Amino acid sequence: MKQSDKGYVVGSEGMKYNELQLKKMMKKGFDNLTEDEGISIDILNFIRTIHLNKQDFYSARFDTQYFGEREMTFKKGANCLIGHCRVSFRNEGKVIDYLFTENGYELLGEIIKIEN
Repeated sequence: MKQSDKGYVVGSEGMKYNELQLKKMMKKGFDNLTEDEGISIDILNFIRTIHLNKQDFYSARFDTQYFGEREMTFKKGANCLIGHCRVSFRNEGKVIDYLFTENGYELLGEIIKIEN
């Protein structure tokens, strides 16, 4: 397993939440972040909030939306292990989908390969 510069640890099991890396990215300043870093911070902060609130991730239901130029929705049904995060860029018409757990997240397209 190796440390990533995006707030998570990369290993065979995917991206893992890492609070020290998250704090390091946040110190960089929001104006100096790449698009990917900004998305990473938003998703990891969402996961961090779940931990800080001592919520039971498995039993909790999430239906949360962030507004702005980069809109994000976080959805997860109660008693589910995996949630869905959709990032929409209003001005670009671009959408990116992620799956998240209490431990991290991954791009949906890298998990599920659909061939025509």
